[in-house]
Amino acid sequence: MKRVSVHDPSIVWQPNGECWYIFGSHRAAARSYDLQAWTSINVPWANATTNNAQNKFAFTTNQTTSVPKGGEDVTFGNFDALAYSSAYGEGYNIDGNMWAPDVIWNEKMQKWCMYLSINGPKWNSSIILLTSASIQGPYRYQGPVVFSGFNVSNNEAVSYHKTDLELVLGEQSTLPARYNRGGNWGNYWPHCIDPCVFYDEEGQLWMSYGSWSGGIWMLRLNDENGLRDYDAAYPVAGSNQNVSSDPYFGKKIGGGWYVSGEASYIEHIGNYYYLFITNGGLEQKGGYQMRVFRSQNPDGPYVDVKGTNAIYNNYVLNYGPNSDNRGENIFGAYGSWGYMSDGERSQGHNSIVAAPDGRTYLVYHTRFQNGGEGHQVRVHQVFLNKDGWLCAAPFEYTGETTTDEDIAQKSIFSTDYIVGDYKFMVHRYGLNHESKALSTPVDITLNADGTVSGTYSGLWSVEDGTCYMTLSANYVAYKGVLVMQTLEPTSKRAVAFTGVSNTGVTAWAYKEVSEEPDGIVDVVYGKKDASEGPVYDLQGRCVSRDSKRASQLPPGLYIIDGKKRLIK
Repeated sequence: MKRVSVHDPSIVWQPNGECWYIFGSHRAAARSYDLQAWTSINVPWANATTNNAQNKFAFTTNQTTSVPKGGEDVTFGNFDALAYSSAYGEGYNIDGNMWAPDVIWNEKMQKWCMYLSINGPKWNSSIILLTSASIQGPYRYQGPVVFSGFNVSNNEAVSYHKTDLELVLGEQSTLPARYNRGGNWGNYWPHCIDPCVFYDEEGQLWMSYGSWSGGIWMLRLNDENGLRDYDAAYPVAGSNQNVSSDPYFGKKIGGGWYVSGEASYIEHIGNYYYLFITNGGLEQKGGYQMRVFRSQNPDGPYVDVKGTNAIYNNYVLNYGPNSDNRGENIFGAYGSWGYMSDGERSQGHNSIVAAPDGRTYLVYHTRFQNGGEGHQVRVHQVFLNKDGWLCAAPFEYTGETTTDEDIAQKSIFSTDYIVGDYKFMVHRYGLNHESKALSTPVDITLNADGTVSGTYSGLWSVEDGTCYMTLSANYVAYKGVLVMQTLEPTSKRAVAFTGVSNTGVTAWAYKEVSEEPDGIVDVVYGKKDASEGPVYDLQGRCVSRDSKRASQLPPGLYIIDGKKRLIK
C-alpha cells in the first residue's frame, strides 16, 4: 500500500489510461492503477491568460456567456465566484475554501467536468463548473450551478442580483420573501457545497448538493454544457423548514432542520440508487459517520432499511449518544481489527463507484484512534446482500476479484471450511465520540450444526449455491455475504462476513485461514481447456510463460489471466 491524504475524496475512472483518480478539498488529488498504491498529483487551473492560474485569479470570470432557456440562448452574464464568497472579508483566503470537488466525464461535451464548492463564511457559497480536455487539467471556470446565502445581510456583494436567481425565476423587483431569512438562512435553505454529479440509468445528468442546515437537494443539469438545466421546473412545495421543493434550489432529498448531514453521494448499483450522507463533525471526536439510503428513482424518495425517509421534519441529533438512528450504519469507529496497528474513526465524506470490472468500491477519508487530525484515504469493496442492501467488506481492498454476480451464483465455501472461531464486531449507533468510543471485536464460534456460541449465541446459514449468509447473534439477524479477504496490513488470508440487520446495524466477522477454500478452483491446469499465457506468483513474478504447463508448478496460489487460481 502507498498511502495518500486527500480530504473528501471523489473517485473517477479514466478508461483510456486504465487509471483511478481521486479529487479532494484544497486541490488535493491522487491517482492509482490498482486502488492500493496512490500517487499525489497537481491539478492546475486555467483562465484567459494562463494555464497555471493562482487560486485568486481562477474563479473570477466564467468562460460560458450564454445558456439555453425556453428554446433560445440567453445571456449568462459574469459571476465572480471569488468576490461572492469573500464578501465579508474578515481575513478570507480562497486557498482554504475550495471544497469537495466532484469530477465526471461528459460524453456530449467531450470534457472532464469538475464541480467545485467555493465556500463562504456565512452560507455565501457557490458550486461552480470547471472543464478540461485532460483529467489532470488545467481546469477552466465555466460558470456557477447554484448559489446560497444571498441577502443574508445588507452587503451588496451577496445580493441576489449577483447570483443566477433571476435567470431561473425571471426579473424580481425584490427578493422573494421565502429567501429573505437573514442570519437564519441555515434553518431554511441549503448551504451550496459538496456536489455529487451523476448520470441516471436513462442518461439524465443530476447534481445532489448541500450540507447540514437546510438539507440535501437535487438539480437537473444540462449535459450539453454541464450547467444547470434552466428549463427544469420545480414547484413550490412545503413551507418554512418543511419545504420539499423550490424553484431555485430544486428538490430536497435528505436532511433539513439543521440536522447534521453533508457529502451526499449517489450511485446506481443493482436495482437501486444509493444515497450516502455523512453525519456529524469531521474531527477525530466529531462523530463523522456514513449513513446509507436507497431509492428506485434518482431524485428519491430515499429511505433506509427501516423504511424511514432521509428527509427530517423536526430537529434531532443524529450522531453520538442517544442519537437518531436514521440511515444504514455501514460502519463506524472501530479499534483493533485483524492485524491493524491503529483503529479507524471519523470515516466519511465518501464516494462510491460501480466499476467497469463488475465490482463496487467505497472510497473515504478516515482519521485514526491515536492519530489526531491526520487522515488518509481507504478503499473497501462493497457487496449487495440478498435484500439489496450494501455491505462493506471488513478489510480494505487488496486486489480481490469477487463480484456481486459471483456472490449470487457461486458457492465456494463448504461447511467444514466455514466452521471455526471468529472475531465478531457490531457497528452500533450511538457511540460517544467525545470519549473516542469505538466498536471492538468479541469471540464467537460457528459450529457445524449451524449454531453460534461464545460471547454471542445464535444461528448461521449460507444459501445453497451462493455466498449469501445470515448470521444471528443474540436474536439479531445480520443478512450479508461471505468472502475471502486479506488481513491488512499482512498477506494473511481470512474468510470474512459482512452483513446488515433490519434496523440498519452492520456486523463484521472473520476467521484467519491457512489455505484457500477448494471452491475457488475454477480451472484445473494441465487439462486441454487451459488457456495460454504467463503465470505469476502472488508477488507478481513470472513463474511460467505457458499456463498449459501450470500443473507442473508446485501446489499453491498463482495469478493466471488476471485471476487467482489454485494449482493442486
